[in-house]
Amino acid sequence: MNKPPLKKVLATSLSAVMIALAMTAPVQAQAVAPEKADVGGPIPERSLTAQWMFQILAAEVAAQRGQYGAAARTYLDLARETRDPRLAQRATELALVTRSLEQSLPAAQLWFELAPASAAAAQTVEAIWLSSGKLADAEPLLAKRLVQARKEGKVAGVYQQLLRMLPSMNDRKAALGLMQRLSREDSSVAEARLAVAQAAMAADEPDKAMPEARAAVKLAPRQDEIVISAARVLGSTPATIDEAIGWLEGVIQRQSKSLDAYFTLGRLQLQKGRLPQARQTFEAALALEPQNPSLIMALAQIAFQARQFDDAQRLVDRLIALPADIQRDNDVAYLFAGQIAEERKDAAAALAWYVKVRPGEQFTVALSRRALLMARSGQIEQGRALLRGAEAAAARDRIMLITTEAQMLREARRHEDGFKVLDEALKKAPDTPELLYDHALAAERVGKTDLMEQSLRRLIALRPEAAHAYNALGYSLADRNLRLPEARDLIAKALELRPDDPHIMDSMGWVLFRQGENDKARDYLEKALRISPEIDIVVHLAEVLWVQGRRDEALKLWRDAVQREPDNETLKETLGRLKVVL
Repeated sequence: MNKPPLKKVLATSLSAVMIALAMTAPVQAQAVAPEKADVGGPIPERSLTAQWMFQILAAEVAAQRGQYGAAARTYLDLARETRDPRLAQRATELALVTRSLEQSLPAAQLWFELAPASAAAAQTVEAIWLSSGKLADAEPLLAKRLVQARKEGKVAGVYQQLLRMLPSMNDRKAALGLMQRLSREDSSVAEARLAVAQAAMAADEPDKAMPEARAAVKLAPRQDEIVISAARVLGSTPATIDEAIGWLEGVIQRQSKSLDAYFTLGRLQLQKGRLPQARQTFEAALALEPQNPSLIMALAQIAFQARQFDDAQRLVDRLIALPADIQRDNDVAYLFAGQIAEERKDAAAALAWYVKVRPGEQFTVALSRRALLMARSGQIEQGRALLRGAEAAAARDRIMLITTEAQMLREARRHEDGFKVLDEALKKAPDTPELLYDHALAAERVGKTDLMEQSLRRLIALRPEAAHAYNALGYSLADRNLRLPEARDLIAKALELRPDDPHIMDSMGWVLFRQGENDKARDYLEKALRISPEIDIVVHLAEVLWVQGRRDEALKLWRDAVQREPDNETLKETLGRLKVVL
């Protein structure tokens, strides 16, 4: 790993040599007088010994070599011995580089003890206390800082700092309580209300977050940063997304050039399934910053979702052509180009793109896609060998390789082999959510429905928020026309967790169809199809229309489906069961 330059590690501190010179020029000279040193505390009038000078220089040499822990310990010992706040500050800075709480907390506490008037010392120890869960220790310091900030008219800045610290607070409920107590006297400060709103969302208490976010916007309706941050809070809950969108549209209509506003608006429009509006939003943003890689990729993804593959590829080519100082890593673009080629049924082009992806974060995904394409061309054992020969240090990558192999076998109709791969993997890692889900689906394919239900219920126990697990179990019951009230309850729970998911809408439509509620079923299926034109949704909607006597509409949908995916299992099973000839 590259070592940061020493000047970066030093940050705001005096250099070791300056500290030594401040203590004495010749060894016996006195330190700088306390009244002339702005370090937040008195500097002891002690002579610099040869031993201290040697220790300081040795610590700096250690830091230059990347041995920050050893350097921090040396400085901390020196600070304890000399009571010099500058040495405690240096010990803290070096300890923070190590990311070790055991080293950074004692150093920061000593720095604050020796320099109680130093804002930097106070804020450093606050941040460490907050990130380590010592909220009770941090609260008096924060309250004191707010008292001073109110006198100086700088309250907003304190809450902005607290918001930056919020993600590091592990106990989110306690963090919300802290924020509520600190902000009691600041109900007229937009940043304070926003801090409470974001703490409430982090603590999964949207009912407390929404009023605070609205209050922040009411206090500062023309302050873009406040409105955008509040919109993110409201945008995290489906019931209030439209309100958030309205706020952001207001920001943009004020001729704001905030890319944050455009990004947030575009993301929320996508969540609502409004592809044309999202595209327009991102195009407007791109006009402001034509070489922004994130904007180009967002537009490429929208074009891809709309199945406008030529537009998507042109945007990806534009991304790849960006100068190296703007876009240094094209692996995401190569991966996406491969997906576009796959949708175009151009396996050779897709493979050529995937091969370009270098070892790194995207490599396992690209390798898995290569293996799948090989299997689909009849080279299934070669594809399996490619996967099994891959190195995967991260657990996520190992799981992906296993589930990809199982997918290859499933697509080749080798369901027993696919189940065996997942079953063996699950025995080694029985509580792996991704394996449990795929194992359940594989078990159903080989007729082991009891085992399928067992795996899905285990997944639900491990991840109560796993909407896809409730959905899979509910859909399986509905598809087999079993325990329909229970199936409906499971799918309703999934829909509660992910109300805009087209696959769950499809499942709800299907269970309603099984229960004879055809009009409601059609409504859900049509809504799902507007969001995602997937074949299984098309096939289900066509069957509902067929049963309702709208056979011309049904036949049109099925014919379109056959053109797109003639080998789709759901399509073939449905046409065969209903004895439909196209």
